[in-house]
Amino acid sequence: MKKIKSIITIMLIGTMIIASMAGCRTTARKPAPTRYTPTPTRTAPAPSKTAPRYTTPAPRTPTTPAPAPVRKPTTEKARATTIATNVAKIPEVNKATVVVSGSTAIVGVDMKAKVQGTRETDVKKKVEKTVKDTDKSITRVYVTSDPDLYKRIDNIAKGISAGRPVSEFAKQISEIIKRITPGM
Repeated sequence: MKKIKSIITIMLIGTMIIASMAGCRTTARKPAPTRYTPTPTRTAPAPSKTAPRYTTPAPRTPTTPAPAPVRKPTTEKARATTIATNVAKIPEVNKATVVVSGSTAIVGVDMKAKVQGTRETDVKKKVEKTVKDTDKSITRVYVTSDPDLYKRIDNIAKGISAGRPVSEFAKQISEIIKRITPGM
């Protein structure tokens, strides 16, 4: 019997030790939340309407496929080329040259010989509508059929195509606009 008592005592003591260990288990505390304070950042000045906008492509990994090329004209040179192509499709126009600066387009047209007087005004309105339909960001369109102005606009367009900035031709552009709309 003594043996049974000692076994029961050992079992009770063991049970109490195990129970006390289970009761003393501590739980891990979460660290106190820290306050989020944003670091001050510098803001870049707003881009001008005439400045070209460039984006940096995302870095590529070997498994990332190359992005599809963008087919939309983004430069003023490309915009002007697209507009000139569409204006030249007008039946009364032989050829056209265009200079785009921001939201303004200056269009020189070489009209067919039979277009004169009020028909010329109608054709210029068609040209203006075509320009605005081709490029929705164009708000002002100046159209001329004067051969001298056509040549000056064409020279500016060639200079821009050669890589010279539009700002280099600002004075010439304003003179052309004054000649197209003398009353303004």
